[in-house]
Amino acid sequence: MAKGFSRKLIEVEVRLGFLSIPSKGSEFMPEEKTKIKVFLDDEQKPTLLSYNANYKRIFGLTGWYRKNKALPKDEVVLSVLKEVPPTYRLRFEKARTSEDFRTLEKEAKELIDLSGLSSISKGDIVEDRVKELILLYGQGLLNVYKPVSYTEGIDLIVVKSGVFQPLFLQVKSRFNLQKNRAIIADISLKTFTPHHSYFVVIAYFNPSTLEINDYILFIPTEEIKENAVIVNTKYGQRYRVTTQLNPDSKSKWAKYIIKKSELANKLIEKFEEMSRYIK
Repeated sequence: MAKGFSRKLIEVEVRLGFLSIPSKGSEFMPEEKTKIKVFLDDEQKPTLLSYNANYKRIFGLTGWYRKNKALPKDEVVLSVLKEVPPTYRLRFEKARTSEDFRTLEKEAKELIDLSGLSSISKGDIVEDRVKELILLYGQGLLNVYKPVSYTEGIDLIVVKSGVFQPLFLQVKSRFNLQKNRAIIADISLKTFTPHHSYFVVIAYFNPSTLEINDYILFIPTEEIKENAVIVNTKYGQRYRVTTQLNPDSKSKWAKYIIKKSELANKLIEKFEEMSRYIK
């Protein structure tokens, strides 16, 4: 019986040109970083590719994916031709059936091993993405700082050039969605003090793209206090926001859903509003 395995590609593999080796296929691969011979489809001459045993990935497949017009959900079949020296054949197969998004999400999480990330690390990743969005789209007008401590529930402090009244952001991150594609974010009552200069940003980090979703929530804290549901959790009482990340949804939070590229402009608008009332 031929040795090998098959796996469905996800977006990051296609984009970066590598193949991740699943746990059931690692026994067929070298135990250290090395070059391997790979026959691509029906080619008679092997291609020399790099294999990283630490990450369990075969690199150098960008051209092959491009030739086959690879997309997420397409399948790659690996067959072992020789164990010494390591020699394989990769065959490309187009997807025959649609793949459920949650299955792709699960594969992506396994690929980048999200289970090894602490909740603090995950939060830091999304906070950094939000900070980058503000700086990139702020046209040089905005700057972002992190507080020394989290005692007030504030993750980011945003200032506008020439304005000495900052805006404060609490960033809530999620690395998974509910079955109906809804995002759920809980905000601690203990550290939550609503204010006209204080906002909550809720973002979903998509493990298949390694980026936050195109749509995020940008909600005034006063609206959180007024409209969020209060729930009791093992961590204490929380304000809970639940909505699909779709501006056309019927959720009461839909009006606060914006494109992530619009966040900086929304903040600039808030600075302009404050300048009319605070002199």
